[in-house]
Amino acid sequence: MKSKYFLQFLGLMKKTIYLLSIPTILLLVWGFTQFSSWGKNRQTVVPKLNFNFSLKDTSLIKPKEVHPKKAILLSGLMRSHYAKKSIDKDISIASFDAYLKTLDGGKSYFLEPDIESFKPYREKFALMLEEGQVDVPFQIFNIYKQRFTERMNFVDKLLEKEPDFNADEYLETDREKLAWFKTEKDIEEEWRKRIKNEMLGLKLAGKKFDEIKSTLKKRYDRSRKTINQINSEDVFQYAMNSFTESFDPHTNYFSPVNAQNFNMNMKKSFEGIGARLRSQEDYTIINEVMPGGPAFKSKELKKDDKIIAIAQGDKGDFEDVVGWRIDDVITLIRGTKGTTVRLKITPANSPAGAPPKIVRLVRDKIKIEDESAIKKVINTKRDGKDYKIGVISIPSFYIDFNDYQRGNKDYKSTSGDVKKLIGELKSEGIDGLVIDLRNNGGGSLKEAIDLTGLFIKTGPVVQIKDASGDIDVQPDRNPDVTYEGELAVMVNTFSASASEIFAGAIQDYKRGVIIGEQTFGKGTVQSPMGLAEYMRSDDQNQGQINLTISKFYRVTGSSTQNKGVMPDVAFPAMFDRTEVGESSERSALPWDEIRASRFTPTDDITPKRVEKLKKTLDSELKSNKELKELMTEIEDVKKLRKRTKISLNLAKRKIETEEFEKKYKKKSQNDEEENTPNEVESKEKKDVYLETGAKLLAEMIGLKK
Repeated sequence: MKSKYFLQFLGLMKKTIYLLSIPTILLLVWGFTQFSSWGKNRQTVVPKLNFNFSLKDTSLIKPKEVHPKKAILLSGLMRSHYAKKSIDKDISIASFDAYLKTLDGGKSYFLEPDIESFKPYREKFALMLEEGQVDVPFQIFNIYKQRFTERMNFVDKLLEKEPDFNADEYLETDREKLAWFKTEKDIEEEWRKRIKNEMLGLKLAGKKFDEIKSTLKKRYDRSRKTINQINSEDVFQYAMNSFTESFDPHTNYFSPVNAQNFNMNMKKSFEGIGARLRSQEDYTIINEVMPGGPAFKSKELKKDDKIIAIAQGDKGDFEDVVGWRIDDVITLIRGTKGTTVRLKITPANSPAGAPPKIVRLVRDKIKIEDESAIKKVINTKRDGKDYKIGVISIPSFYIDFNDYQRGNKDYKSTSGDVKKLIGELKSEGIDGLVIDLRNNGGGSLKEAIDLTGLFIKTGPVVQIKDASGDIDVQPDRNPDVTYEGELAVMVNTFSASASEIFAGAIQDYKRGVIIGEQTFGKGTVQSPMGLAEYMRSDDQNQGQINLTISKFYRVTGSSTQNKGVMPDVAFPAMFDRTEVGESSERSALPWDEIRASRFTPTDDITPKRVEKLKKTLDSELKSNKELKELMTEIEDVKKLRKRTKISLNLAKRKIETEEFEKKYKKKSQNDEEENTPNEVESKEKKDVYLETGAKLLAEMIGLKK
């Protein structure tokens, strides 16, 4: 190895957010020295490509000359993955299945004969990539592209005639667990129902057939254009990401363009709504709502919501974006600070066939470093006594690393902002404090530790175990305690990573009561690695991999991975954990335990006090009108989401839609591509869970007194 590349490699390691132990670095260096010899003097693990049919599409996408080398390199780097999985038959099957799901998760394009043709490569998919054989995923994609074109041609025929909306038939909306269609006739019948369903939705919105035809024609013409814009780098990313994510869901490969966009979004400011997006088949999906941005403040957008149309300003017409390339959707959403954009979305938790929802947002300049904790006071009454409960909501664990590294004592950070807010709340005479971490996806590990230090004297906060088995205990060494009063921490399913470290430490030290839902369960650490660091190339952007290298553990030795943090007092969960959370991912690393650290818990939270709070919550669930209504809504939505068959009969669909809108007292907003004159900016809804959390903390204060 030349010293130049060794120094570049070590330089990359210094850029990572988390400090790596020496054994971990040595393990990564070993992986680097090994990859260059892989693929040499090895027997080919699969025969030459031999699909049973020829491709008709002349615009075939082929791998670039550099792709085999990148595939070998990425396979080599996976040897440094925390899980130490071998690239074998199981990884091949997982990678192959993930690749098919990436292309056709709804089983709407491939036929069973296609899948049978691919089967010889299923158990060897990752093994081929390890040797630099990348032709198979490209061949599969080209067949997918051909099938896609065939479906679009059939859609053109369907749009010529209005279907019979009086026929009593149904569409199955969840095809993932069903078999692939055997024949062209079978899949055409599915597409007939699918297009009829889309027509029915527009018809219920008051559209005439000519308008319906025009809307869908534009939609599917855009889909054609989108698939024709997919290039060689895109296909390589689909394949390699399916491979890397078979090790764990957070190890991702980014193509050169996407790596550049990812890093730009992480480091720079831009003007928009503050949401990161991803593609899923024909839809653009909300992948993450960025704390502090318009989307976050609106409380109207959530992870996995589907964006189906976009309108500019308060009077602009909606433009259907189903089937659009994600870059084009982002262009429509981003814009000048202070301007308005309206999104028509299908909420992630809405049942099949539910009407879309319109969200009005005012664009703003988004800066990661501008995320800030905020405070408020909730006045509540328990047992005839008035209590003033302070609430500090923390959107993420942020820090201005540049100022911190320069030695600026006033650098912006979560712990610094919260310390100031606690001082202000104490001067207002609060009786107790709630730290609200709901929807907080994590951030700086340092800040999770420093925030914990505001509530405990000294001691270990988190343990980090690397791939070589070494354990690094990260402590709070500051004996100062900013707040010694009664404390509650509120969490939900989307509280992840650094949020789980803080909540877990507060729970383990028995310093405060944890209230809410079981948290997400992301207990792993990723390190970004640019491939250019390992390749002799003048082009410094060769893509990057975010590789899982470590795992978080609580001071008790329990991992936060997969299980997350279990609340002391559990609220009914809004979402089913089989659908969201780390445990819903097939390749999620397992929960496990290591040896506990030495720490001294307080006696603030006792089993008797927790049991009393549980009984108080049970009482609230039975007597609190607003809480009862929310519980009913949660259960109704869960039941409706299990319904995957929707009627294609106009009369029945009308009844279903009216019942849905009546149940949730929401005015229908499904007027496709029309202005809604009474659209107003979303008002802040009453936070029933937060108010209930404040009541429970008041109860805890009363018990101690």
